[in-house]
Amino acid sequence: MTPPKPGKGPAAVKGRRAAVFAALCLSLWVSVLSGAGFAGESPYAPREPFAAEPYVPPPPPESKALLTDNGDGTLTDTGTGLMWTQKDSYADLGKCLNWRESREYVKGLRTGGHDDWRMPALKELYTIYDDTKENVMGWDHDKENPLHLDEKFADGAAYWYWAEDHEETRFHDCCALSLYFVQGFSNLRVFSMCANGGARAVRNAR
Repeated sequence: MTPPKPGKGPAAVKGRRAAVFAALCLSLWVSVLSGAGFAGESPYAPREPFAAEPYVPPPPPESKALLTDNGDGTLTDTGTGLMWTQKDSYADLGKCLNWRESREYVKGLRTGGHDDWRMPALKELYTIYDDTKENVMGWDHDKENPLHLDEKFADGAAYWYWAEDHEETRFHDCCALSLYFVQGFSNLRVFSMCANGGARAVRNAR
């Protein structure tokens, strides 16, 4: 049997592989210690301080209500085709109105020469609730509770408005929806409730 030649056996091949691997590891370790790293630059080397780009504020949100002042005590929303009274019942009368009083008030309006004013539906009130606006225009000018209402509407306004939406129940005093223009949520209120509320009349302009 012929003995294997030196350096040709499995043990020799395995030894050479181990030696090459050890040499690579040593070379890598030396490069890290010397500050060379993989890309020729140590990850721990001092760098220029980060300078952020100047902050540019986003543009202010655009109002969804496209209101035109008609010059006759009315405003027309060209987006919805609805016409609104510039003054609400609180700005007009200087007092709150309950739901039944609001209906009678709206029926008697002749603002702008129109006699077809009505109570708005809740979804119509939401079209003039404007979360891009915060105006201190409530009847008592409470700075802590600005209204999300366009400044084209008259000062001295109610804080919430009755909607025509109501429920027919066996209870005489229940109930109708309203929209709170400070925070934008709707409430179901008894017909006799009045404090801080009133009517914002609307009609179809087209």
